[in-house]
Amino acid sequence: MVRQLTYSFLVTLGLFFATHVAIGQGNWDVGISVGMANYMGDIGDGSVSRRDFIWDMQELRTRPALGVFARRKLDRDGLWHIRADFSRIHISGSDKDTQYAPRRARNLHFRNIMQEGYIRLERDLMQKPLVWARQRRAMLTIRGFVGFGKVRHNPEARVDVNNLMYDQLIESGITSEGQWHSLPELQTGGVDYSDELYISTLPFGLSATITGQRKGGAADFYVGIELGFRMVDTDYLDDISGFYADPSEMSQLGAALSSQANLEDLAIAGPGAGSMTAHSYIGDEIPVIRGNPANTDAYGTLVITYGKVLNGRSQSFNHSRSTYGNKKGGGLFRKSTRMKF
Repeated sequence: MVRQLTYSFLVTLGLFFATHVAIGQGNWDVGISVGMANYMGDIGDGSVSRRDFIWDMQELRTRPALGVFARRKLDRDGLWHIRADFSRIHISGSDKDTQYAPRRARNLHFRNIMQEGYIRLERDLMQKPLVWARQRRAMLTIRGFVGFGKVRHNPEARVDVNNLMYDQLIESGITSEGQWHSLPELQTGGVDYSDELYISTLPFGLSATITGQRKGGAADFYVGIELGFRMVDTDYLDDISGFYADPSEMSQLGAALSSQANLEDLAIAGPGAGSMTAHSYIGDEIPVIRGNPANTDAYGTLVITYGKVLNGRSQSFNHSRSTYGNKKGGGLFRKSTRMKF
């Protein structure tokens, strides 16, 4: 699946290069992104069962996000761009880091190391020159973006040391201390989704970049910060959805990872945690909720970007001289700036 994702990305990028006729110099740039990622799903934060959007994320479970990208200008004014990204994104969550007693007593956790590739369309929303000593040295640009892509994911979990089956699994060699296990094929929720790990994603967000100016007004590089969200068509980024399934139909390892509730964690969770039967399978006639299937999962990234202009110099600064002209007075941001809509 990773090879398919990489191949699709490279083919798309190759066609992207081959099918566009150059408008001028500096139409292309490439870069890297480095930052952090988090997710929104059935493991959350706070003292209630669920909070909307980012307010339910666990800050302690923020993980790294790394990527590379190539971007092309679509028009002479540089308002529209198309960009191809390939990223490696880590997300995780743990019921041990929540204050809500029933979630804490459930005691589930996961990690998911994902490979992501997507194409996005960008539009400049605002642009202002940064001016020192009566000369323009850089350009601040705010952009919005939306796109479409594919993600290869695979949630994993470890057998908790307080799990009722921990000692037995250790002695039999099925697991070891700190060992991570792939979850999809274990059917911890009674569903085998191991052939559905290549999923679609809808990325959208905002970015702010500062473009460096070389002598003569040419753009040579830029640095920026980017906040992006991804909607996905699955509820299994965390392997938690639906109801507890019959452990007799699972392997020993699958049964242990399906319900990790135990007396020690019930005591830590405190009042409102419920009993062991509130966090395990007790029969088909009395289904016990493991996760909420009504809401699909999502994830997001906050990254720092660095880009380098290719094919010589971009003339974006020169093209905008009449628009942003250097006037006396004013401060760092000149009021003579005009939006390019």
